[in-house]
Amino acid sequence: MSFLSRTLAATALALITTAAAQAAEVKIAMNGVDDPASNAEAAFAHGFADALKGSDFAVSIFPSGTLGSEKERYDQVAQGLVEVNLATASTSYGMSPLVKGVALPFFFASTDQFDAITRDTDILEKMNEPLLENGVRLVGFNYIGGSIGIHNAKHPVATVDDMKDLRFRALNAEQLDFIQTLGATGTIVAWAEVANAIQTGVADGYFNAPNSAIRTGHTDFLKFYTPADISPSTRIVLISEDWYAALSDAEKAQIDAAIAAGIAANRAWVADWLPAVRAKHESLGVTYTELAPGERDKMAELSKEVWAKTLSPDELQAWIDARAAVTK
Repeated sequence: MSFLSRTLAATALALITTAAAQAAEVKIAMNGVDDPASNAEAAFAHGFADALKGSDFAVSIFPSGTLGSEKERYDQVAQGLVEVNLATASTSYGMSPLVKGVALPFFFASTDQFDAITRDTDILEKMNEPLLENGVRLVGFNYIGGSIGIHNAKHPVATVDDMKDLRFRALNAEQLDFIQTLGATGTIVAWAEVANAIQTGVADGYFNAPNSAIRTGHTDFLKFYTPADISPSTRIVLISEDWYAALSDAEKAQIDAAIAAGIAANRAWVADWLPAVRAKHESLGVTYTELAPGERDKMAELSKEVWAKTLSPDELQAWIDARAAVTK
């Protein structure tokens, strides 16, 4: 073989090797710090990455919105530019309204029930039908902490009536409806503006996981918390359907196992963190107030009006049927 031929062959081999390495890269995008000790989604990312060690996949984690906003990252997954995206559930609502069911207030008896519904029924398959057509596959759910409760800056909340003088930050129109159904007032505020909104009196608090105020430093002004168990503090795990569909069966099995490992790591993080959350809040000067007997049931009954506004009759029935299937 001539020198030129050997050079061309070496160049071709280098290009093939580089292409293979690029094809094997798995990028995980998320909107939080890459710290498994403090961030439940980072626990998923590292559980996923650890499960792929020794495989042909090389995992790169991109934290804190480094690959763009929620919408930008969603578009990148749909285009196959990012393989895995840890996203807010609302980014998928436009394509798959059924996903709104994951946030129905007081619909799920527990996070265990939610996990059973999404694992043991066909509800995930139904959520995916319109997503797959648009290049996105929903493969699981991350918790960012304990179930959603009531944070506020004014006074303890133990009853529905205690909420009447409070104005809460709403994430979207659905949450705004929920706030108003409970007799409070609401205002839609972007998360980046929440601290300023509460400190200036635009809002008095928000509904979120118990660790959200601790993680963001909002306990400096949100001095009251009620563990109302409104709904799981759920975000979603999206993957690129074009990328996944192009994998071999063996590679798909590796990715499926890594996703399962990531979800297990996320659940373990939450289980380890929850026992200390009340003590952590109280050490920061936050007053913990349990709901009075019967008040959660009262809130759940009021919330049925919101369920009907959030989902179409067929979509709501799909969730009701799925819940019934795991509670027989």
